[in-house]
Amino acid sequence: MRVLFATGSPSGYMLPPRLGDAQVVCGPDWPNKTSADGRVISLHTPVGRYDLATVAARLPAEQRPDVVVCLVDASWRNMPCNLRALPCPKVLLVADTHHMNSPLIGMMGYMAGEPFDRIVFVYDRHHAAFFHAAGFRNLFWLPGLTLPHGDEFVRAARAKAPRIARIAFVGQAGKFHPRRARLIEGLAKQRLPIDGKSLSQADGLRFYGSSLIGFNASLNGDLNLRVFEILASGSALVTDQLSPQSGLGRLIEDGRDGILYGSADELCERSAHALAHPAETQAIGEAGSRLFDAHFNETRRKAAFLAVVSDGAAMPEFAFTPVEKTRVFFGGDTDRLVRSLPVYEVMQELHRTADTVRVAVGSGAHPDIGEICSTLPRIECVPAAGAGPSDIAVVGKAEASVGANEKAPLLWCCDAGATEVAGIAASLGPLGYAPLSGNLALFRRTSSNGAEPNASSASRQLSAAAI
Repeated sequence: MRVLFATGSPSGYMLPPRLGDAQVVCGPDWPNKTSADGRVISLHTPVGRYDLATVAARLPAEQRPDVVVCLVDASWRNMPCNLRALPCPKVLLVADTHHMNSPLIGMMGYMAGEPFDRIVFVYDRHHAAFFHAAGFRNLFWLPGLTLPHGDEFVRAARAKAPRIARIAFVGQAGKFHPRRARLIEGLAKQRLPIDGKSLSQADGLRFYGSSLIGFNASLNGDLNLRVFEILASGSALVTDQLSPQSGLGRLIEDGRDGILYGSADELCERSAHALAHPAETQAIGEAGSRLFDAHFNETRRKAAFLAVVSDGAAMPEFAFTPVEKTRVFFGGDTDRLVRSLPVYEVMQELHRTADTVRVAVGSGAHPDIGEICSTLPRIECVPAAGAGPSDIAVVGKAEASVGANEKAPLLWCCDAGATEVAGIAASLGPLGYAPLSGNLALFRRTSSNGAEPNASSASRQLSAAAI
């Protein structure tokens, strides 16, 4: 199978997986490159939107694709267009809808404009229900699909000698990953041997493969690729608990295939125990590697992808349940769901930086608000009445003043339409609230000096640009 793989990731950061017998990669960070025998290896594209049919036309006839794969995330650096002009199946890999600029609304808009035959979630299964409910079909989940390593390399990366008693981490822990940085700092303060490095994917797998423990902290509730890299390496996976919708619990049993933590204290406690019991910990790493070999090896990944492309069939362990595929929100009111997603994106951005996001839910809020919030593992929903300090109050428009009296730094009238925002803003203005958007009933509370006296640290870090 000949694959044209379009990606916004450079080769030095995230290599694309090998999904076909022959594959050409294109993207804004890939050069125009041919092999010695004249076969195209990669093609350069513009940043952002570009005509993928024009790019494909640059390929010789013998390299024209049997399938086109577009990996698109909310950086919006890679947005292939004019897919209608391509006669082969088109597959969208939905990546990173858990952060960056308008990730959900932007992705839905992009998907609605291009005729993808298959839509595959690779990291953010917990968002799939929103897309199902919004009317998108042919949705699939293929965890671990983007791992670029072949089986031979994976086996070679696993240490034959006793593993080094350290907590290995490969990745970023800078300003865009404040929670991850706090967790790493917490391990260091407990004098646990956390060893973080910035390495290529190949060197990273070897590093994990020589370590007793591999540490992971999701950026924002996502089932990220690092989980599968650590499992592949045979290092004992230590990773944060995610929501049931993420799929993590369908793959990993805590204490058998990996070690899960729910807080910084629990991370330190379980890591210390793992280091103090190396035989037990190595057994967990070996169980994780067997899980990887059974479900995520190179042959299995390609077979799962081919089944999706050719037959529209998911492997049983990756299939969405009938309930998930038919789930609706707000009684099937798609417009209301779509209006709610920008506020969810605000909550999600709070969740990215905070250990806990507290949502005070009023009696006039639709019950589905709790279901939507449950997709993010560190959101705590509490009744608005007497809730105390919270990051955001979610109320019906009839009780907006009640939510305001709770003095939440953010207040959402979840049943208000765009035409009602001005009127609600007028009534909330004297209570210290101003709208964050002209057509969204989401309001920020400020004092006379612009401060948010009762805001949590998460709310203070949120800017109006999140809308």
